[in-house]
Amino acid sequence: FIAVHFANLDYDLTRLGQLFDRLPNLYADISARYAETAVIPRFAAQFITRYQDRLVYGTDMGRDSEMYRLTFRILETLDEHFYAPRFDYHWSYSGFGLDETVLKKLYQANALQVAKRAAANARATAAR
Repeated sequence: FIAVHFANLDYDLTRLGQLFDRLPNLYADISARYAETAVIPRFAAQFITRYQDRLVYGTDMGRDSEMYRLTFRILETLDEHFYAPRFDYHWSYSGFGLDETVLKKLYQANALQVAKRAAANARATAAR
């Protein structure tokens, strides 16, 4: 099960962590919550690192290259106090500076793992 937008718990990532701890089949995507989490970069980075096996990259902000540059800047850099008119908020953002291992899981490995588990479950169900 993949809950979208940090399960809409971007305002309380601790609560989402509690759900992850209780529900081993729960994953979440990080889409549509960059503006909200980039204002708490250290906590967000710690949370993402702790639950790196349960989160997947996502976005629902279109497919243009500027959008990808912005989300990658937030995830990959330690840039501080920059503005992103795309989000249409008045506050500034800062990057998380996630390491390569975490980024690979967010961008690719976790989604592949979820897809493999779903395929295995579908095969098992079909065999019954």
